[in-house]
Amino acid sequence: MGTAQGSLARLRAATAAAHEDLDASLDVLDRPWDTARHRRWLELTWGLLAPLERALAEQARTDPGALDVVGRARAGLALQDLRALAVPEDEIAAVPECPDVPAVPDRAAALGVRYVLDGSTLGGRLIARTVVAAGVPAAATTSLTGPEGAGRRWRETTAAVEAAGPEALPGMTAAALGTFAAYRAWLAPLVRVRA
Repeated sequence: MGTAQGSLARLRAATAAAHEDLDASLDVLDRPWDTARHRRWLELTWGLLAPLERALAEQARTDPGALDVVGRARAGLALQDLRALAVPEDEIAAVPECPDVPAVPDRAAALGVRYVLDGSTLGGRLIARTVVAAGVPAAATTSLTGPEGAGRRWRETTAAVEAAGPEALPGMTAAALGTFAAYRAWLAPLVRVRA
C-alpha cells in the first residue's frame, strides 16, 4: 500500500482534477438513460478502448513484466454489448475509433493508461446497475466492468504503479492525463450541457 509520498498517491493527486472533470462532465448517474444513449456510450467506449488496448498489447509484447492485457481487455466486450442491443453488424463495423490516444512506448506509459482504464471498471459497476434499472438489458453492460475480477485487477494495477517508483511517475502521469483527456474529448457527444 502506498504512503502519502508513494507513487500511487502522487499519481492520484496529479490526475485528480482531470478525473473529477471527466466525471462531472458525464454526470452519468444523475441523468436519464435509455437504450439509445447506452448504444452511443458503447460505440464511443469501443472507439476509445480499441486503439488503447492495441497500444497496450504492442508494448506488452516486449515487456515480460507487463500487466495482463488479454484478461483486462474490454473493447471486445463493448462489441458484444452492442450485439446484445441487436445493433446490426454493418453498423457495428462502421463505428469509428478515437484518432488521438496517448502513445504507450514503455511500462510507465502502460501503467498510466492502465490506471485510468482499470479504475474505470470500479465506477462501471455502479453505472451498470443504474443503466439496468433504466431498462437496458444486463447482457449489454459487460464492458462497463470487464471480465470477473475487476477488484483484483485494480489491486494489481495499483501495486504495479507503486512498485514502479518515482522515476516512472512522469511517464505514468503523462499517459494517465492523456487518457483522461482522450476520454473527455471522445465522450464529448455525451457531455451534459448545463444551463
